[in-house]
Amino acid sequence: MPPTAHHFTPVYPLHEPQHSFRSKQYAPPRKRKRQQGNDDDSDDSDTNVEPLQPVQSHDINDPYRVAGWPENIPLPGSSFPHSPAVKPKGRQLSSDNLQKELAGLKPPLYVPPPGEQDTTPSLRRHHLSVLTTILHTSLLKHDFVRAGRAWGMILRTDIMGRPLDVRTHGRWGVGAEILMRKFSPENIIDEQLYNRTIISDEGFEAAKDYYERLILQFPYQKTNPNAISSLTFYPAMFGLCIYEIQQKCRLAYERTRKDSPEVEHSDSELGLNGNPEEETSAIRRSELASAASLAARMDELMLSPPFDTYPSLLQLRVSIALWLADLYRTTADSDDDDDENKERASMERAKARRCLDRLKAAGVTAPQMLMDISD
Repeated sequence: MPPTAHHFTPVYPLHEPQHSFRSKQYAPPRKRKRQQGNDDDSDDSDTNVEPLQPVQSHDINDPYRVAGWPENIPLPGSSFPHSPAVKPKGRQLSSDNLQKELAGLKPPLYVPPPGEQDTTPSLRRHHLSVLTTILHTSLLKHDFVRAGRAWGMILRTDIMGRPLDVRTHGRWGVGAEILMRKFSPENIIDEQLYNRTIISDEGFEAAKDYYERLILQFPYQKTNPNAISSLTFYPAMFGLCIYEIQQKCRLAYERTRKDSPEVEHSDSELGLNGNPEEETSAIRRSELASAASLAARMDELMLSPPFDTYPSLLQLRVSIALWLADLYRTTADSDDDDDENKERASMERAKARRCLDRLKAAGVTAPQMLMDISD
């Protein structure tokens, strides 16, 4: 009875040669012996040929046997048995060709969105790169009107049937800067200090409305906490509000010192009446009221997570608390409500310390200047 062939662990009897099944495929053909008496005219050469015996190998770990190659045949070369990887000879499909082939199937597996049938994505990408170049060139030249037009066209551009995300590549920050500068007057030259740009009221309002829209459009999501969301937009908007308050008060202070015809804010907005001392007091009260209103809005927002532990908001709230403490202290020196303002100043300093403690609990080191001032 012949030995039984196993697939995974071949076991060969000791009296039979050990060779693999594949070695028989590469072995040379053996001539069959003809029986004597059946054919008297048979050649002696056929009857005298001995069959080739396979080379015996008593090592079951023989690499020739494992690779299925007999020992009596030369190796094929090319680092046998480790043959090089064969690259597919088929045609490599690009994304555009793949979409066309999927759309041509019946039924189609891909349906191009509206507007993509006639315009290739490569042309749209080229169009987007041209608009981006125009945007940055206009910003370098301080041509904010033209930059705003290019930015609007970029936002209306679709790639592969999907609109561009305003949060990518810092486009949201560029949009806010364009809106602020777009409505601003020309640069005002300060004879004593430096050149500066005055942001108009229309620019501040347009930028704040823009941030409000972004906050509603991209709220914070727990499933994607690292994405650009309202956590990013709130500190930017509050910083813009601080800049607006300080610019209005700075221009009003300068008008009390000298007659500045370039200042466009009206006297009634800050309660000015012509007396320098009364004007200074009115400006300080207006600054205090605006800062207190901003702080109240931030406190309302920071009652709920994740805003109550967000480092950027906490650090900004520390700065506003110290700012309010100074305003309450200076207002107490020239106001009848001396005790009340001093108490509010101490409350704001305590608020700053609590925010610093939250920063430390979150593992964030606050600037040393804020820590020194709050002590």
